[in-house]
Amino acid sequence: MYTKVVVTLGPSTDKLTDLTPLLEVADGVRINMSHATEQELRTRLRAVRAFEERTGKPIAVIADLRGPSIRTGLMQPLRINAGDKVLFKLAERGDGGFIPIPRREFFEAVERGDEVLMLDGKLVLKVVEASGQSATAIAASSGEVTSNKAVVIKGKDFDIPLPVEEDLAALRTLSKYGEDVDYVALSLVKNSAEVSLMRKTVAEHGLRSDVMVKVETKGAVDRIDEILDAADYIVVARGDLALHYGLEYIPKVQRALVEKALARGKPVAVATQLLDSMQANPTPTRAEVNDVYNAASLGVDSLWLTNETASGDYPLEAASWLRKIIALVDVQPPQRPTPANARDRFAAAVADMARDLGAEIAVYSMTGTLAKRVAKFRPPVRIYAGVRELSIARRLALIWGIEPLLIPANSYEEGLEKLMSRFPDRMLVATYGLKGGVHTIKIHIKE
Repeated sequence: MYTKVVVTLGPSTDKLTDLTPLLEVADGVRINMSHATEQELRTRLRAVRAFEERTGKPIAVIADLRGPSIRTGLMQPLRINAGDKVLFKLAERGDGGFIPIPRREFFEAVERGDEVLMLDGKLVLKVVEASGQSATAIAASSGEVTSNKAVVIKGKDFDIPLPVEEDLAALRTLSKYGEDVDYVALSLVKNSAEVSLMRKTVAEHGLRSDVMVKVETKGAVDRIDEILDAADYIVVARGDLALHYGLEYIPKVQRALVEKALARGKPVAVATQLLDSMQANPTPTRAEVNDVYNAASLGVDSLWLTNETASGDYPLEAASWLRKIIALVDVQPPQRPTPANARDRFAAAVADMARDLGAEIAVYSMTGTLAKRVAKFRPPVRIYAGVRELSIARRLALIWGIEPLLIPANSYEEGLEKLMSRFPDRMLVATYGLKGGVHTIKIHIKE
């Protein structure tokens, strides 16, 4: 299996008496910092790392920051039906008669005629009146609004400077658990300058995590080239993208973003509503199975379950179905990156040699860089990556086709020998990070 499975931990997974069955089918977990308390974060991290220590399987942890989003304040659940008149007010909390929005930027941006979208685009409200502290809209569809739900004005970005206080608070909390956080996912960044600023902010909080960028707005799509240069990993966040584009455009946008990432050799994920019906049903629809299969066949590094596992009724079934579908995929990446330098050409040659010989690949890497270089050329074989640091193994767990293995060693040569000894009956093309002078590639041929 080449594409990796990410599950979101939340109230539904907290109810499981044992996370073992879920983590056995997952390669990484996402924790949404917009909702998780510190106690929930601590409990979830402990459960993941206990499983990892018990089984030896590296699990990547993604801390997903809230970003400069507009969200509802504290409120009682409010049921809205099509045709209802809905009032938005500048307030931290509501009394049940309106939707509280605690950020003034929403009211500075909203105008008569705008469409306000909520609940991943399922709830559409047409604005008929707007002022500095309130707005009135007519609902075009139905849904139930609760606290802390994202609010988007279709076609508009909010001018909220980074970093926002909610993210700073989350980073202060995460700094207490820095060794357990492998990726920090940035939300609603619009350009490379914002990515660089947030990367610096993450580092200032003592976190050595790689930086993921969730592509969620039209502005980010328009600047995808510079964002790819600035990010370690990008995520095609379809739920939020659907709030800025018509639904009919999302497959086209998704494919374009994936192709851009693959052409640059940058890791890429697809997230949101992969198996959405499984929030309430133990099996997916045929359309969902087809959607997942098609996304994985493009060669994406990972697929993310969000509400399906965080708040759905069947978290384990959803993760198991995602893994079953991915396991059957014939990968057909739309394009292969052009090698940018000698190290890229070496990695491409290793991938090609393994493909031509029908062998698997064994790479010993101190930093994980060569393993990622080989993976970006998408060889149709498994890549065994031996590393001596658990933090590197965890990050590699979300890279296409790589099986990370923790193998302590004092040198590349020692590490490669230990790695090859794990697979005495396999046909292997084996090497380590490209260095100056004479370099070694070993081919273990099974007669």
